[in-house]
Amino acid sequence: MEPEAREEFFERAREYSTRPAQWTQADALWVQVVEAYRQAVAGGQVDRHDQRQLARALWRHSMVLAGMGRHDRAKESGHEAVTLFAEIHQAVAAEHPDPTQPRRDEALGELITAMVDCGESAFVAGSPGVRLELLDKALGVGLHTAGPPPGAGPRTGAAMATAYHNYANALLHRHQQQGAASDAQEAALAGSRATELRLKALDPHQPITVWELANTYSIYAPALVATGDVERARLVIKQGILLTDLLDVAGAEIRQKLRATEVLVRQASASGGGRNWWPWRRR
Repeated sequence: MEPEAREEFFERAREYSTRPAQWTQADALWVQVVEAYRQAVAGGQVDRHDQRQLARALWRHSMVLAGMGRHDRAKESGHEAVTLFAEIHQAVAAEHPDPTQPRRDEALGELITAMVDCGESAFVAGSPGVRLELLDKALGVGLHTAGPPPGAGPRTGAAMATAYHNYANALLHRHQQQGAASDAQEAALAGSRATELRLKALDPHQPITVWELANTYSIYAPALVATGDVERARLVIKQGILLTDLLDVAGAEIRQKLRATEVLVRQASASGGGRNWWPWRRR
């Protein structure tokens, strides 16, 4: 397949992937795209662009497969994507030691994102423990490579924000299932870090940044309630609802989550709201 045809097929498959009604078509197209890029990078000097496109195709295909419930194939494709992204980042790092350099920042951001998405696929497949392991590894890669996220490049910072957000969500889920106070505390800490990064990236002219911050507030607030910090949770809910008002219809689902947490805050306040208060926790 010629380079132009590969690019065209990739974009078509990516477009189909955004619409669940066309996931079957996307699946078939990604198989062709992956095979085309496999052939392109086989033998001889590897073109970095083709290698990156292969990793991206495998990653996007894994997301479609996970959405279709084909978890074994999704896991296989996702893990291969992570391996390739790691190889690409290693090669780029040899050329650009500074992790904030644009090409290095892009490579590191994609590696972290692929690891995070593999974790979410694992959760959907019924493996919450694997999700936590992958999220922990993703955060470790970012911290070890780029240092504290506020000083990282924009792509890495965005990927780390998502990783912290998902880590908070995963820990909060485990806390709700098992009641460990340490999980609630770690979830609140991760939520705080995700909030910091998303506040830094906030741009009123880019609605997606408003949505992402509001979405993180919808995780951060219940994590704070779970630690007993109801006053801070109340402030987070207030800020989150203000953001969802800006989003209008696009913020409806997040607003609903925030309102549900608001009920928990009122219940906690009425009962004295001590530390580690949580309505589902056994006493």
